[in-house]
Amino acid sequence: MDTEEFTVSSVIPASPNRIYSAWMDERHHSAFTGTRATVDPWVGGRVVSDDGFIDATHVYLVTGSRIAMTWRTRDFPKGSNDSHVDISFEPVAGGTKVEVTHSKIPPGLGKACEKLWKKLYLDPMTKYFGEPEAMRIAYKAAKKAGNLPLSGIKASRPAPRRPFVPAPQLPVEDLEEDEEEEEKPKKTRKRVETKTIDLRELARAQAEARKEAAQRKAEAKKKADAALRQAEAAQKKAEAKKKAELLRIKKAEAKRQAAEKKKADLEKKKAAAEKKAEAKKKADVLKQKKAAAKKKADEIKRKKLAVKKKAAAKKKAAAKKKLAAKKKAAVKKKTAAKKRGTPKRRGAAPKKRGAAAKRRPAATKKSAAPKRRAKVTKKRAAPKKRAKVTKKRAAPKKRAVAKKRAAPKKRSKVTKKRAAPKKRGKAPAKKAKKAKRRSSRR
Repeated sequence: MDTEEFTVSSVIPASPNRIYSAWMDERHHSAFTGTRATVDPWVGGRVVSDDGFIDATHVYLVTGSRIAMTWRTRDFPKGSNDSHVDISFEPVAGGTKVEVTHSKIPPGLGKACEKLWKKLYLDPMTKYFGEPEAMRIAYKAAKKAGNLPLSGIKASRPAPRRPFVPAPQLPVEDLEEDEEEEEKPKKTRKRVETKTIDLRELARAQAEARKEAAQRKAEAKKKADAALRQAEAAQKKAEAKKKAELLRIKKAEAKRQAAEKKKADLEKKKAAAEKKAEAKKKADVLKQKKAAAKKKADEIKRKKLAVKKKAAAKKKAAAKKKLAAKKKAAVKKKTAAKKRGTPKRRGAAPKKRGAAAKRRPAATKKSAAPKRRAKVTKKRAAPKKRAKVTKKRAAPKKRAVAKKRAAPKKRSKVTKKRAAPKKRGKAPAKKAKKAKRRSSRR
């Protein structure tokens, strides 16, 4: 006959020993299932849960590690075999992984059994051990419902057994006629036969019995030792598996931390590179601005020098023009003075004319003084040289461009003061006019 099988699991926030102890304790079992339960915590012990709906028997027990048992419910068909349940407790991060493997279930009852395990055991146990007040509330509810067993019942109750199912009886034939025909047995007195006991045979039989008992005891001890070794091997295997899992988790955590550190270093390097590029960009922009400012300052400086050169050239041309005009005026005055210096008078004595002539040349000499003054003006036209000096002294502007540009103003004032000879140039013209007046009066 085909059977069904399934596996369900859940992580319960408690240690394996705590969950195992709660399973084996009737009060805890009744509290987290919410129904009346009786549990015998030994191999061959009986488990009755869900108010008698579930009937199971412990087959194999390893404290805090495994529970194996046969299992059936009221829904199982009559004459069907018990199903097998294997419960394992494996410590994991956050608690214990409880895995239930249910096999050899009659067809059509697999989903119902799976739902029963989740609803009656796994989900209530998760809540029972996970929430702080859940245990106290469950105890109170079980006590109120009368599901908790009374103290002392468990100790006085003998080991429960399977309900006795009588074997099917063979059909009985009708023997009424035969019974009537049979005669009633005669009452006879039993005869006790005496038999001699052979002590050698008795001793031999006792020795064989002792030998068989010793053999049975040795076989039982051997089986117990094998079971113990198997349990120790299973425990070692579980511990090795646990260590391997912890090592794997540790390696995964180390790998994750290394990856995070590498990622952080890459991000830091990227940020540093971006910062460096930004700083370089700013430096280039500042450099370009400085170059543009320097270029602009040089352009302004060149323009100022060009303006100064133009002004100097203009001043030089004006001075040259003035000097030429002065020379021309001096020559004109000289010619006019010569013309005026030899007038002819009628009726004058020759001597007197001679004396006057002698005197007139002196006057002409005096009137000719502007020539000397014109020479002086020529000498005083030195501002040309001073203009050259201003050109030479304009060089400090290059040095003072970066610091202060106000310095050239003072030098320009100096050039204005040195341009004073223009006023001096007027003096000879005034003296020439005075000389003309004097000569006209004479």
